[in-house]
Amino acid sequence: MPLVTLNALAKTIQRKLNIDEKEARRYAEIVMDMFGYDDRIIDNILDHSDRRLFYRLESEGILNTRRDEALLCDGTNWRIRYWEFQKNAIFSSETKTKGRRIRMKNRNVLSYNPHTIYSSLPETAWTTRKTHVI
Repeated sequence: MPLVTLNALAKTIQRKLNIDEKEARRYAEIVMDMFGYDDRIIDNILDHSDRRLFYRLESEGILNTRRDEALLCDGTNWRIRYWEFQKNAIFSSETKTKGRRIRMKNRNVLSYNPHTIYSSLPETAWTTRKTHVI
């Protein structure tokens, strides 16, 4: 599955929590700052207010928690708690939004599709620069 984007997450939060776009964007920025490009993060990095937001998003099906246990050298168990994106919920929301864009396009309203921009680039745009050693 593709990466979760800020816009997709903000729209999902807005729809699920029934809040305005500005507040949803602020929540999405907090979550994306924590996750970065990862699909899961460890719970230890969250402070109290972040954790409250994460529990709220978990109750709406946007995030999920998972727990692993590791056996330490002294025989004790160490529990690690993770937060993960529920990509199905986020991308199903994005699909619904795309469906609305298509219906709006049929009404002569322009829509934006970021995938066409990248697919229009030549293959050489994706190669890395070679460094020459003298």
